[in-house]
Amino acid sequence: MPFERVKYEVRYGHFSGNVVGRFLEYDPVLTFRNRRGASFPDTGVRINSLGLRGPEVAVAKPPGVRRVLCLGDSCTFGAAHPYPEILQQILDARAPGRFEVLNGGVIGYTSLHGLEWFERELSPLRPDVVTLYFGWNDMWREKDSAVRAWFKRRVAGEAAPRLRSYLWEAASRGLTYVESSFGRSSLQVPPEQYRAVLARFARLGRERGFEPVYLTAPSGFDGDRTPQWLVRQGFVARGDSAAQLRRTYNRIVVEVTERERLPLVDGAADFERSGGRALFGDPDYDPIHPNDAGYRRIAAALADRLLELESAAGAASARR
Repeated sequence: MPFERVKYEVRYGHFSGNVVGRFLEYDPVLTFRNRRGASFPDTGVRINSLGLRGPEVAVAKPPGVRRVLCLGDSCTFGAAHPYPEILQQILDARAPGRFEVLNGGVIGYTSLHGLEWFERELSPLRPDVVTLYFGWNDMWREKDSAVRAWFKRRVAGEAAPRLRSYLWEAASRGLTYVESSFGRSSLQVPPEQYRAVLARFARLGRERGFEPVYLTAPSGFDGDRTPQWLVRQGFVARGDSAAQLRRTYNRIVVEVTERERLPLVDGAADFERSGGRALFGDPDYDPIHPNDAGYRRIAAALADRLLELESAAGAASARR
């Protein structure tokens, strides 16, 4: 998503308009990123020098601590109390001193942004777990194809040799799929390209010693009805169903975890079983960002899974 669209068109929670733009700055590679070292007391948002939401952290991991890096978009960046913050509180209560949770959410980011940022800057943090909550910005329509053009430059250029062979073929297949299924305008990260990015994180986990944990994105859509502001602002083509697109991208997350045998927190299914639209503040306008109760539900499910993984890792270590 171009920097200008993020700056002026995003509104969720108690953030709106240029307030959101204050959180972001230009980046020559990623197009935009969190404004490093910024603090906004009127919103409760603090961004550290690494671009993570929250207080300063040392690059070196504290001894005896499992570091959890939460990557994602505005659903991870959060509003008043983002789920990574709540996750830290739950883990502190259930496993004092054993976990450190870092919020790597950026408003407007796609999975491609998250992958590039992680490989370029965040990998030295040496997380034990990387959680992945993407998909919304991936599935939006991109009329000027800015993200697609950026991706082609990164893959075709010398700056991204690691991505070139793995993603380019999938990207080409994905663009063909989108043009045939959703009209001539592309989506920012087409489905098969999204699948390739998620699989790339699985490969990185094996290479660099972290466990990826994948989340499906819950939504508060009223059936297949698409809020008209998404159509007016060009995020969804007229006649397309955002809810259907959401299901397509969530299904890819599930399929990747099954194929790679990696952990899944199925937030979409959990929300459907336990409240659905009631877990969103204003689902008729914003069926994307959960309310505080929704974020707490995501954090609780993640905490359960992280403690299970810690226990399994301890048992495996004891057997060696």
